[in-house]
Amino acid sequence: MKNEDKPSLMFFLLSHHRPEKLHRTIHICIKRRHLYLCARCTGIWMGMLSIFIASLLGLDLPLWLYLLLLTVLPAPAMIDWTTQSCKIRESKNLIRVGTGFLLGIGWGLFFLLLAKSMLYLFLVGLMILCAYILLVYVIALKTNFLNDYFN
Repeated sequence: MKNEDKPSLMFFLLSHHRPEKLHRTIHICIKRRHLYLCARCTGIWMGMLSIFIASLLGLDLPLWLYLLLLTVLPAPAMIDWTTQSCKIRESKNLIRVGTGFLLGIGWGLFFLLLAKSMLYLFLVGLMILCAYILLVYVIALKTNFLNDYFN
């Protein structure tokens, strides 16, 4: 990889937004270097980190609460992303970070199930994830919003 390709690759990996959509990122300037972080992904990483730290500190949830949280926590991010992508409304970075944080907690719990060898609940969580993906796919087919999203 050439040196001039590295900044653009780093830009894509951290922000994954086109330059005209940088308002959906968190802009950090360090020593005249500009860093753009996807707002929702920043929230996701913070949520995952928070749940892993809580787990290390002894957080132990009952099984029914795992299922409830795995079902409910991804919904705000899915609703925010879908309504924004369908151009129903424009989201704000605070909402993106907040919904990403909730999604990150859900993902963190999902991975904790695997780490704790709770395979039955992990598979149930996987089915919940598939249901969310299917729902977004059906909405995408009905509204054609993915055509605008990638163009």
